[in-house]
Amino acid sequence: MDRTLNPDKQHTIEKSVSFTGISLHTGHRARLTFQPAPANTGIIFRRMDLPGQPGVLAVGTNATDVERATTLKDGDAVVHTVEHVLAALMSRSIDNVYVEMDRPEPPIADGSSLPFLKILKEAGAVEQDAEREYFTVDEVQTLEMDHALITVVPDDKFRISCTVKYDQSVLDTQYLSMEVTQDSFEKDLSEARTFCSYFELEYLMNAGLIKGGSLDNATVIHGGTIYSKDGLRYDDEFVRHKMLDIVGDFSLLGKPLKAHIIAVKPGHPSNVTMVQQMLKLTSGSK
Repeated sequence: MDRTLNPDKQHTIEKSVSFTGISLHTGHRARLTFQPAPANTGIIFRRMDLPGQPGVLAVGTNATDVERATTLKDGDAVVHTVEHVLAALMSRSIDNVYVEMDRPEPPIADGSSLPFLKILKEAGAVEQDAEREYFTVDEVQTLEMDHALITVVPDDKFRISCTVKYDQSVLDTQYLSMEVTQDSFEKDLSEARTFCSYFELEYLMNAGLIKGGSLDNATVIHGGTIYSKDGLRYDDEFVRHKMLDIVGDFSLLGKPLKAHIIAVKPGHPSNVTMVQQMLKLTSGSK
């Protein structure tokens, strides 16, 4: 949080900013623009390429098809692979913003949140005349799904403890625990890039997906080797990227979270299912 802004007030950006690049799955050139929004708007993705420019609110009840990325849908408005954008917005404490897109996917950029974080810093942030509500939990909530385990426990801060382990000899078990703040996100999570195994890559390519994927925006693991354009950005970059995804996916609660997320082998399906469970079980405001 910018130290000049009141954490108990809502915020939007000060001015509009744009970013252009290649979309991951379609390979199309896409333009994304952040626009200021009034208090109590939330985060709304708007499809500027469709008639009427329909929008979809970034909330768990609009999440669908989250097997490999986070997709939001409301009527004709569908946007894919938005988790890195959402994570950047959460890290900057932006409550209200229009995210205008001329394609169904935002640019993948370098596979992390850093490019979006940079332009949001350029956009600045302003305090709005509305109280900010936080999503809190009063009791432990747990979800087991496929190979993932997610537990959310009460806390007065936003914390994540994450463990990842894959059936790849090059990937040792990675674990990291931290309080997620504006500073810690930028320093410790924002640069962590998406990754996949060679076998996942082959499957996705055969399915006609990731047409915009390359070593410029992802890290690929094959056998005992990690393929990356510039090497790893962190020794434990994989667990850090999973934590980045958690920040983005849990923004779908619609309010900044005060709780401790303990995740083992998380993915978008388990993240979003937990969000939907929390929305059903918890009043969630404080």
